[in-house]
Amino acid sequence: SSWGSSWGGKGGKDGKDDRGKGYSKGGGALGSAFGGRDRDGKEPWVPGRGRNPDLENEGSGRGNRWFSDHDDRMGGGGGDRDRDRGGDRDEPFVQKRRDASPGSWRNDKFEELIVERQKAKEDEERKKQEEKEEKSKNSALYPYKVLISDTVSFCYNKIINDSSCCLDQQMDAGVRRDIVRRNRTEWFCGKSCYSSTKGRRGDDAFYFPESADCDSPRLLWVHGGSWEYGSPTTDGYAQLASKIATRSGAIVMLPDYPLAPQGNYSVIMDHILHALRYFATAKLGGLACDPVAGKRAPLFIGGDSAGGGTALSMVLKLKLDGGWNPNGIDTSVPNALPNGKMLAGAIVFSPWTNLRCDSPDYYFNSFARIVGAGGGVYTGDLMFRGHPYQNLDQFTANAESYVGTNSSLLTDPVASPFFAGERELGGGGLPPMHFSVGSSESIQSDSLIFAKKAALYGADIQLDVHVGMWHDFPMYSEGCGHVAELWQAIRVLNRTGSFIKKVAA
Repeated sequence: SSWGSSWGGKGGKDGKDDRGKGYSKGGGALGSAFGGRDRDGKEPWVPGRGRNPDLENEGSGRGNRWFSDHDDRMGGGGGDRDRDRGGDRDEPFVQKRRDASPGSWRNDKFEELIVERQKAKEDEERKKQEEKEEKSKNSALYPYKVLISDTVSFCYNKIINDSSCCLDQQMDAGVRRDIVRRNRTEWFCGKSCYSSTKGRRGDDAFYFPESADCDSPRLLWVHGGSWEYGSPTTDGYAQLASKIATRSGAIVMLPDYPLAPQGNYSVIMDHILHALRYFATAKLGGLACDPVAGKRAPLFIGGDSAGGGTALSMVLKLKLDGGWNPNGIDTSVPNALPNGKMLAGAIVFSPWTNLRCDSPDYYFNSFARIVGAGGGVYTGDLMFRGHPYQNLDQFTANAESYVGTNSSLLTDPVASPFFAGERELGGGGLPPMHFSVGSSESIQSDSLIFAKKAALYGADIQLDVHVGMWHDFPMYSEGCGHVAELWQAIRVLNRTGSFIKKVAA
């Protein structure tokens, strides 16, 4: 029986008291807590000194402030009159006015808690807004700031504004360049030639690392440019050749093959084959190498983009011309290279292998801009930003220019290596091949599908796919003008050098 006397009552057995009313239930030990003299006793009521005379016969209209507050919280009424406090009955007890509706009351401490929580919520919202603004500011170059490096975001921003920008500008120190004019290689780039390098063309460029000697690996590189642009000394190829030479120790040759419309598939392949034959036995300027040394030096072929496709076509042609087939070597077919020499390996960056231009990633990697609350972001192929069908039409027109009047070459397994099968890939005769491609490229599948088929038929394949990278990204190793290098490009160059050293050992 702990309740009745706690509110100043006697705590009768029925739990009721004229001072406690509804709160006197049960009587008990805390009765004296609010004891005191009655109203006639002239002694003011003070909490803790007995009963409060103002509670006499007033039912639920309890004048004690604690009672009234508690009653309001419990849903009761009353407690609206001012009550006497202290010894002077004329001094009013000022009671805080409040809404009598259930749950509306807040005492001072509770009010403070509400204010503190509201302030904390506002602070949190302000902090979130500041973080959002900071992210927006930091991702101004490219909204995927938190997902990619500063250099990649910088390159994305530059390439979006100008897809022809940002190729490497510096040749590696210590690399020497020689320009060589071979017999019957001259051609003329006139008005119908798309390249900006006009006039007499056809000279080869050789890049020698400091360590070069007659036994050094030799790499013939077929430059890209859709078979319509580029040269051995422009468009970033001098820089690329010097970087490969430094890392691999190889002597790099870039032939200046005839570009479309003067050159087509047959003309370009013939030019590249003669360049390989020359390179295999060349004296190489001041090195004065003899043919025996040339026979010892490992011979590689490589290329990028369109040039990568032509390099792979040459790999397949030499295999077939060498007599390799799924049924064994046909010794009646002569070797295409001097002294029975075979290719030691092939290296290609973003090769164009499907002249039908309908590989899956023409669609799935098509360029897109996504607009949302965080601003616009870009996905897909940054270099070729047309609609998938527009890219298909433009690339096909380019491919048709390459094959000339013979449209059957668009699906020929040598001219268009994407379509190579068991005859071209099986039975041995293929050198080890290293592929590097960006995952965002429209022609990513050109590398993936060819490389997988070649591996299926037993070829030694190294395939590196770099997430988020664009077409020919190894030629952007300096970071598009950013303070830091593009590590993905650096890695490709380093792995290319390692590949050549390993195969040549």
